[in-house]
Amino acid sequence: MELDETLGQVWTPDDIANEMVREAFVLSPNAKKILDPACGPATFSKAINQLNFKEIELICYDVDPRMYNFTSHVNQKLELRGETRNQDYLLDSSLESNFDLVIMNPPYIRHERIQREIKENYHQYLSTKLGASIDKKSNLFALFLLKGILDLAPNGILCAIVFDAVQNSAYGKKTLSILNKYAELISTKTVIAPFKNVLIDAQILLYRKREKQISSVIEHNVSKSNLFIPLEELLKSRRGTALPKRAPFLANIGDKYYSYSSPFFIKQSRLDGLVIKPDQRIYLNNSESERVADYQEWMKERLEKYNISENKKNVNPIKGGIAFNYYIRNAPRHLWNKDNIALSDNFYVSDPKNDFPAEVAWLLLNSDQYLNRFIASARNQGNGLLKLQLYEYKNVLLPNWNLLSPVEIAELSHLSKSLIQSGAQPKKVQEIATNVVKKLMDLQ
Repeated sequence: MELDETLGQVWTPDDIANEMVREAFVLSPNAKKILDPACGPATFSKAINQLNFKEIELICYDVDPRMYNFTSHVNQKLELRGETRNQDYLLDSSLESNFDLVIMNPPYIRHERIQREIKENYHQYLSTKLGASIDKKSNLFALFLLKGILDLAPNGILCAIVFDAVQNSAYGKKTLSILNKYAELISTKTVIAPFKNVLIDAQILLYRKREKQISSVIEHNVSKSNLFIPLEELLKSRRGTALPKRAPFLANIGDKYYSYSSPFFIKQSRLDGLVIKPDQRIYLNNSESERVADYQEWMKERLEKYNISENKKNVNPIKGGIAFNYYIRNAPRHLWNKDNIALSDNFYVSDPKNDFPAEVAWLLLNSDQYLNRFIASARNQGNGLLKLQLYEYKNVLLPNWNLLSPVEIAELSHLSKSLIQSGAQPKKVQEIATNVVKKLMDLQ
C-alpha cells in the first residue's frame, strides 16, 4: 500500500513485526487488552493473529482513512475482537492505565511540521500527566512513546520500533529520561535500515511500566562540569557486619543450633573471580532464633566464654549488592554479592542510589577509570598495602554514571549480567569495563 509521507508513514517489515509480537507476549503472556496506536496496514494485527491469541481485545488507531478501513477489514476477517478508530490517538485522553500491552511503529513527523495548535495540545496534556516538560523539538514518535506509557496498566509492556534518533538526539534522550521515571527499560535492539526506501537505523524498545514511578529522572542535558561527583552521591555505602569477637558467632556443622546460622562472607582471598560465595556460616539476629529460648541460653553461654555481655548477642546483618575490601594489596576490585548474604566488616557494602541498576554500577566500578581513583585516594600502610577509610571512600570523585542514557544503561545491564553468570575473571571484567567507560564516557 502506498505511503503518505505527510503522515510520517513507514511500514514495519512482517518479520520484524512478528519478532516484536513474540517478544512482547513472552513478557506479558496473559495480555488481554492490546493497543496499536498507529496501526497502518494491520501489520501488528496479522502478527498477533499468528500466535493464535483469540481471547484478546485489540484497539487500533490511525488518522489515515485508508488505514482505518483496511485494518478494520483485516481485524474482522481475522476475528480479532476490539475496535479500530479513525482518529488522532494523541488527542484521546480516555485510555490512561487501560492496556496490558501497547505495540507500535509510530509516525515520523518532525516537530516543525506539526500544526502549532495541535502540538500545543499534545505537549500540554503529556507534560501535565507526566509531570515533566516535553522537549519542543520532539519528533512525533517521541510523543507516541510517552502517551503509550501513560495508557499502560502497571506492569504492562510497551514494545515499539522507532528511529535511532531516540538515543542520538537531545529530544530523544530527554524522552527516554522521562520514560525511565515511569517504566523500566527491559531491552533495546538495533535494527539496520529496516524501513523500505528509508536509509536510517531503528531501535526496538521493550519497557515494563512501573507500579510506582521513581522519584527522580536522570536529566541528560547535565553539563560536563558534573562529569565527576563524589561516590556518596552514587552509592549508599556502610561498613559490613561488625562482631564484638568473631569466634563465638562462627558456626560449625556439629553445633546444636547450626540450623539457625546464616551464610556469611569474610575473606576475599578465598574467591575465584568477582562473585561472592559464602565462606562461613554465622549466628546473626533473626526472627526465628529470637523465639527459641534454648537457643538464646545457648548463645549466652558462648558469649560468656569470651567475656562478651549478653546484650551483644544480637548482631544485625549488613548486606548489599556490591562489596569493596578497603585494605588494598595489588589490585582493588568490587565484588558482586549475587545472593545478598551478610558480609563481614572487612568490606564496605554498597547499593546504588536513584534506582540505578546494581549490576551496572558493579561493572563500572571495576574499570580502570574508577579503580585508579580509589587507589589515588588510599593511604600507604607499608609493604605494598593501602587502606581507604570509609569517609575517604565516600568522597572519591568518580565518573557520573547518571549521565548515561537509559538505552546505554539497559545494554550495560545485559553485559554485566552475562559476565556475572559466566563467572568472568577479574582481568577480563576490568578490561571490558575500561573499554565501556572509554567509549560511553570518553574517559581514558
